[in-house]
Amino acid sequence: MIKNAVFYFSGTGNSLNIAKDIAKEMENCEIISMGSSKNYDLQAGYETIGFVYPTYYRGEPQKVREFISNLNLKNNQNTYYYAITTCGKYDGNALVHIKYLLKRKDIDLTYGKKIVMFSNYVVAYDMRETIEEETKQSQKDLIQIIQSIKNREINKLFITEPLQEIAYRVLIKFAHNMDKHYNVSDDCIGCGICKKVCPVGNVDLDDNNIPCFKHHCEQCVACIQYCPKKAINYKNKTQSRRRYTYPGIKYTELAEMNKND
Repeated sequence: MIKNAVFYFSGTGNSLNIAKDIAKEMENCEIISMGSSKNYDLQAGYETIGFVYPTYYRGEPQKVREFISNLNLKNNQNTYYYAITTCGKYDGNALVHIKYLLKRKDIDLTYGKKIVMFSNYVVAYDMRETIEEETKQSQKDLIQIIQSIKNREINKLFITEPLQEIAYRVLIKFAHNMDKHYNVSDDCIGCGICKKVCPVGNVDLDDNNIPCFKHHCEQCVACIQYCPKKAINYKNKTQSRRRYTYPGIKYTELAEMNKND
């Protein structure tokens, strides 16, 4: 039987939606979160294996690096491998990093593409009011990318932005502890959505069901974006900013996918 797998990492649902759309077009396709702490030893026989993840600081999330590094692919050396990174505009070296991670396993990343989606890092800026237009465009762009994957297309990836590489290596080190600047207002209703949507289990609830953060944050900001009361914020910067989650991806779906441990 033909088998395919898509590994994804997602906070606000962008990358999960892409993984789902790819899976619809591939026969017998598994969707697996890279937020998992489980080490996967894939059995032989996968025709395609893909990685879908957001761009953080012009590179990939630390958890994605960790997950792929621990992924046992020795039984699928001849599989077609592809990677898709979502970004607001610039993908930096987020694709070529995956190429090098796989190269250490004697595996070639056959195809890699970025897809521009609605930019939603609320910690750094207020978001635009163009969700519908940008979402429609990204869905159009995804159609061609999926077709390229189905056609087993090949492209070359190179480090093209050395200064961004330096910036990524510096900035990504601070991501884990940035949650020390998160605060929870009295508007919190103790619903626990923040804990459920966190892809890496960085959120716990105290005895009063108030969220607390464990300092292995990836800065996906799912906890901020999905909070129904806008009670979780970064410093005093995000209180009045708009919130975003991918249209059609409900918190319950992310929560269910996060249970793959």
